[in-house]
Amino acid sequence: MRKSVLHKESADRLIERVEKLKGTSIPLWGSMTPTEMLRHCNLTNEQILNWEGTIRPATLGQRIVKWFSLYLLPRFPRNVRGPKRYDMKGQVKQALFDEEKRRFISILRKFPHVRKPLYSPHPFFGPLNTREWGLVVYKHLDHHLRQFGA
Repeated sequence: MRKSVLHKESADRLIERVEKLKGTSIPLWGSMTPTEMLRHCNLTNEQILNWEGTIRPATLGQRIVKWFSLYLLPRFPRNVRGPKRYDMKGQVKQALFDEEKRRFISILRKFPHVRKPLYSPHPFFGPLNTREWGLVVYKHLDHHLRQFGA
């Protein structure tokens, strides 16, 4: 079974890992601070859970990248740049670490209890359904926790 934030056990394991994260943790790659990373994850996850908008069909390239990323790659690679709107570098005060960490955990706890279908666009993969979002969010959070050795 692939790890997914829709499964309580997988979500709980991510929560255990984020609990170990410190505001002073040094990234193994990238340039975000732990607080910036948490805000980045919180913004993306809130958008997934609360999406309302139009969705364009996926291009052939997006479908190929999605299939490769979700089903062949064991984890997301280091230093992949995301869309600028989610770049939190220099946008979050370090003093907000505990608040962002609590928010991260609170948002993550919602995923196993999602009852409405999640269907929204991903910037690289195109539209994703609930099952696919569960896999993508798990890989995304795992990626950033590994970034800080958690």
